[in-house]
Amino acid sequence: MSIQQSSTSLKSTPDLCDDYEGSIRVVDPSLGLRNLGSKTHFGGKVVTVKCHEDNSFVKQLAKSDGTGKVMVVDGGGSRRRALLGDQVAADCVNSGWEGLVIYGSIRDIDEIQKLDLGVQALGTHPCKTTKRNEGQVDIPLVFGGVTFSPGDYIVCDNNGIVVNEIDMGK
Repeated sequence: MSIQQSSTSLKSTPDLCDDYEGSIRVVDPSLGLRNLGSKTHFGGKVVTVKCHEDNSFVKQLAKSDGTGKVMVVDGGGSRRRALLGDQVAADCVNSGWEGLVIYGSIRDIDEIQKLDLGVQALGTHPCKTTKRNEGQVDIPLVFGGVTFSPGDYIVCDNNGIVVNEIDMGK
């Protein structure tokens, strides 16, 4: 059984844990991130965004070249506003993003699940964010017991999320 990817075939996170034992970082499953997109196995180079109930920078990055990249968004775990909706997700697909990992909520899940995009998040909320242009891009983030640094590599599947300084897709 093979897993189809847009550009490469990635190993499963359990296999990566075996192959990179000692250097791989595993996001704590008790955090509750789950696959909400159609692409359930995805990975790439980490690009980070820190924001709280304001997806201005997620929206901006979604329109930039995301080829081979995964946007990791630290929304502080807020479940009160959605940091990703169908329009921003469509921008991500059009810009080549492999996926997003969101420590927060998304909305428009039915539409997002029709897109060729990986999305892991805490859950859904129907309300959009306010746009205040607040947040930070390309800074180290810490959640789920893991530090995500810009330029790290991440792989996500139904087993979990793993991060490493080494490109695990090669």
